[in-house]
Amino acid sequence: MKLDNIDILIENGDVLTINSEMERLENGWIAINKGKVVEISNDPQEKQKYQPTHTINAKNKIVMPGFINTHTHIAMAYFKGLADDLPLYTWLNNHIWPKETAMINDEFVYHSSLHGIAELIKNGTVMFNDMYFRGSETAKAAIKAGVRAVIGEGVLDFPVAGYDGRDSILKYSLSLIEQYKDSPTIDVSLSPHSIYTCSIETLQKVLDMSKKYGLLLHTHLAETKKEFDDSIAQHGKSPTALLNDLDFWSDKCIAAHSVWLTDEDIDILAEKKVNISINTKSNLKLASGFMPLKKCFEKKINLTQATDGVASNNNLSIIEEISTTSKVHKALNHDPTFLPAEQVIKFPTINAAKALGKKELLGSIEVGKQADIITIDTDEIEAQPIYSPYSHLVYNLNSNAIKDVLINGKPIMLNRQLLTLDENEIKDRAKFYQKKMLE
Repeated sequence: MKLDNIDILIENGDVLTINSEMERLENGWIAINKGKVVEISNDPQEKQKYQPTHTINAKNKIVMPGFINTHTHIAMAYFKGLADDLPLYTWLNNHIWPKETAMINDEFVYHSSLHGIAELIKNGTVMFNDMYFRGSETAKAAIKAGVRAVIGEGVLDFPVAGYDGRDSILKYSLSLIEQYKDSPTIDVSLSPHSIYTCSIETLQKVLDMSKKYGLLLHTHLAETKKEFDDSIAQHGKSPTALLNDLDFWSDKCIAAHSVWLTDEDIDILAEKKVNISINTKSNLKLASGFMPLKKCFEKKINLTQATDGVASNNNLSIIEEISTTSKVHKALNHDPTFLPAEQVIKFPTINAAKALGKKELLGSIEVGKQADIITIDTDEIEAQPIYSPYSHLVYNLNSNAIKDVLINGKPIMLNRQLLTLDENEIKDRAKFYQKKMLE
């Protein structure tokens, strides 16, 4: 029998496809070639027709699509733990923005991004949607690591991070569009920070640019009660309604946080098919409030999961996020049946891929899709016995159980060893910048 040569065979795993039928294949295998999934099965005879260059034994492991983190500030890795236990506006105005002004340059953003991306990989993340500054440096770090990214330069009206304001940031955004227009792994978004840092004129300029270039819009929405109340006082309407009046909303928008929403706001977001990025742990830590997740879910809004930046979380664990999100919203709604494990696991996978316009390529394990796949160990004593892999993913396991990460069919981490980045060098660099931060 003539064998089919393939790049990688993942075998003996508990395969969670996260496809439309949520198919699960126990003792399953996945054939991967040229970055794509060629076949998925648990038929041992069919497996024999393949001759892989590399085989990954996934015995006692969950095999599933890699996580997609829909709202990050990845180059804030060096700000982790710098200013905790503060309300958002104090945290931003008195600590984060001044330090960013003092510290940010291309070299800082590049190395801090490498650090953040290394954390992402260890947390099983294959793609992230970022809003920060000097985005070309974050993109370079993502390319070096082999991770997918959507890069958005945070647009604000006032001087920040070496910019003198809106126009210089938009000029930089235009350069990003040109620089990465043909990249297979880097996309560019337009990222107005929020309604409280961008004027109506600025929001309109960004919106017009997004339509001209066909780009995703990514913004913070209604994160705090202060933002909501100030909008009512200044504009006579909620942040959501204000942006709706600008015709801002569409299915090419990601609204991060979305905590303070009225029923009318939820109707707007549902009608315009806006994607929401849930940041539960950050919102808990900053005491920003609880988003009306159940109402959004009932209106069939596309819900995705994110970590926010490590300066306000303080880690990049999607597993922790989905666990916290599920349990918090069960308690808030006095309903233990709400948001079951099989539902919430869609937030950082197929729902996130849809939000980023990548549903045909990513978010599930299906023939023809990109092989962005992770394996998760279930053989430790604390993971036994296992009745439902979905239950374990949401309620039992942590990121240390994530063993292997493949992106575009290429191993990026095997048995928790990073293959594209030097972990010791990254840790040493973090200690160097820690000292500079405190000078």
